[in-house]
Amino acid sequence: MTDDTTPRTVHARRMLTLGTVAATLAVPAAATTGAPQVSDTPPSISQQAGNSNSIVLAEGEGEGEGEASAAIKADGKGLFAAGSEQGEGEGEGEGGGGGDPTVTFLRDLGFMTGHLRAGMALYAQGDLEAARTHMGHPIKEKYEAVAGPLEKLGFSGLRADIVALSNAAEAGADVADIQARFDHVIEEVGEVRAATPAGARDRLMALAALTRIAAEEYTVAVEGGTVSNLHEYQDAWGFVRTVEAEATRFANSDDPAVAKAGARIVEQVGVADAAFGDLQGAGDFRMDPSLLFAAAARMELAALEVK
Repeated sequence: MTDDTTPRTVHARRMLTLGTVAATLAVPAAATTGAPQVSDTPPSISQQAGNSNSIVLAEGEGEGEGEASAAIKADGKGLFAAGSEQGEGEGEGEGGGGGDPTVTFLRDLGFMTGHLRAGMALYAQGDLEAARTHMGHPIKEKYEAVAGPLEKLGFSGLRADIVALSNAAEAGADVADIQARFDHVIEEVGEVRAATPAGARDRLMALAALTRIAAEEYTVAVEGGTVSNLHEYQDAWGFVRTVEAEATRFANSDDPAVAKAGARIVEQVGVADAAFGDLQGAGDFRMDPSLLFAAAARMELAALEVK
């Protein structure tokens, strides 16, 4: 891996523009106050999060909830009881979360959709072999970690829908079919998020934690100064895409504090995007994991400002 003080810039034709915010966008003072320099690899500050208000965002609230999830949502108890197997599989102990099981659960949902986003993009580009691998990983690597809470929330059917998407990709279904199945799973995960008893701070902290996992995966991907592990590079890309999608939703919140934090996280997605070229690791980009680590730290700072 290259020295952080002299990050390698790869010059090639950029085939896929990543993110909606330019990576050269200057980071506002409010976003960088107290944050480390971009060239540093800052430690996690997740444990500073404290307790958040257990208020579910109004957007999408109540979607997909059954009697069991409604009862859990009423007092927030019982969702992460012993046996929920939080943190198993790839990413165990990674990405921060401060030991908060709600943040970890939300992070792990993003971990699964991040793999699916990478798989969907690759499938649409015709790289079916890589796409199939990514679409199979949510079940192989993470599902057991979230199975218990999903069952308690009334969403145990999510597994079958992800398996159906993966099987359709394995069978070489047309892109339209794969896209429709993918959209359904993403919508269903959105319903799970809405049914999870958590405050806005925890939800935002989960995005920072997922970005830290992306940073860790990216570090492995570029070991030796080249994109030596394309799969991990694509994982990191997919995780950042999930963060972008969720943060954009928060940026449109009616709550000014939540909207501000969401917007700051979207800005940091732009910072992280400077570390990516196209999905095959080609293009014009900075091969520098510290871009993602610093973005994750600043996302945590933004989340901590939400009461």
